[in-house]
Amino acid sequence: MGSLFTGLSQAYWRLSCGLSQTSRIDPIINPGSLSGHVHKFAGASNINAQSTYESLLQAPCSSCEIQDDKSAYWTPSLYYQHSNGSFEEVPNRGMAVYYLGRGDNKTLTPFPPGFRMVSGDKAARSYKKDKLIPGGVRPVSDRVNFACLDGTYSKEPNYMAKTDCKDGLRAQVHFQSCWNGRDLYKPDNSHVEYMSGVDNGDCPNTHPVPLIHLFYEVLYGVNDIKLDGGKFVFSHGDTTGYGFHGDFMNGWKPDVLAEGIKQCAFSEEGGVQYCPPFKPSLDSKFSKNCPQQPPLDKEPVHGMLAKLPGCITVTSGPQDAKESDMDCGSARKARSLDEEEQVVPESDYEDGQEFDLPLPTTTRGPPPSFSSPKPRSKRSKPTEEIPEEDYGYVYDYDLPTTTSRGPSVINGSPKPHYMRGKRGFKPSDHVLEA
Repeated sequence: MGSLFTGLSQAYWRLSCGLSQTSRIDPIINPGSLSGHVHKFAGASNINAQSTYESLLQAPCSSCEIQDDKSAYWTPSLYYQHSNGSFEEVPNRGMAVYYLGRGDNKTLTPFPPGFRMVSGDKAARSYKKDKLIPGGVRPVSDRVNFACLDGTYSKEPNYMAKTDCKDGLRAQVHFQSCWNGRDLYKPDNSHVEYMSGVDNGDCPNTHPVPLIHLFYEVLYGVNDIKLDGGKFVFSHGDTTGYGFHGDFMNGWKPDVLAEGIKQCAFSEEGGVQYCPPFKPSLDSKFSKNCPQQPPLDKEPVHGMLAKLPGCITVTSGPQDAKESDMDCGSARKARSLDEEEQVVPESDYEDGQEFDLPLPTTTRGPPPSFSSPKPRSKRSKPTEEIPEEDYGYVYDYDLPTTTSRGPSVINGSPKPHYMRGKRGFKPSDHVLEA
């Protein structure tokens, strides 16, 4: 697919997502079999261990706002290890996915069909200041950081420095934005590379094709857990946060993504409701209309657990975790959901149906009149009980919502803001500190 010319470099669009699945699968790293640890998924409702670009496009719905985007976005689950050794799942409020117009290049190439990538190192348990981005000055460890939403501003460290966060702990990861132009995926992830400044800068000569910049924000309800002297730990056994990581599997309709980049990647608005190519498939009730599906394996992943799912050893570094700490080598096949097991979406949404969506309130003026997209039908109940708080962080267009005026700046580029939404989370700045 060809590149798209643009004359701007400081804008974005933000995609809000509920959860689509919680399972011990990873169709990029462990296609067809169970993975070493549990992930929380957003996006295509039919995600499973065998997923491909072609299968994602056939998903009945997406748990994200834009239904022409059947991509899959996923990150590790977070648990709390109690003093008695048990593990409690930390509520996950869903995620925001930012598509940012970044970099010193003046062209952006849409993700091609079949493209996928991973950012982060699950084995990391310390900050690697000497491992720099090729051609850059930033350590690769800067791709991950955390924001404690407690009403105060503080530097966002690369580890879980603080977990007493009344509005949640937000894990954040930047993805590679430079592609070699040939490979849709390579197991060592060498088909992609970071910009020289991680979230901005130049692409190296080895990866000359600039992509739109992906950035995830994932919100965990850490203050919903009753602490007893234990510790928070990610599903891959990481108590530090240095090993946080994210996966992306492209599921966009090519023409929609191409037009979205051309018309909206460099808009100052940020909200997907302002982007004409997205409006025909925009569903403001995405989290309700595309509810989370039951886990794909009988091994428990929700609630209180005797151990972390899989064969996980809890490690705190500073040395990297061993592969044997995170995976026992099981290649047991992962299944897909039978039709009768699937949770039926609430909406009678049809592909291409256009909604006359009201706009959320901004700080620039009063809210317009609100109305809800139609038609809707009664919601089906999940076949497995899923914690209500785990349906995902969402905002509704028929509720007063607030955005910032626009993106602020990270190294000369916009910094994302989380929308104040249904659960009352406040906008918060994200900064890559020097």
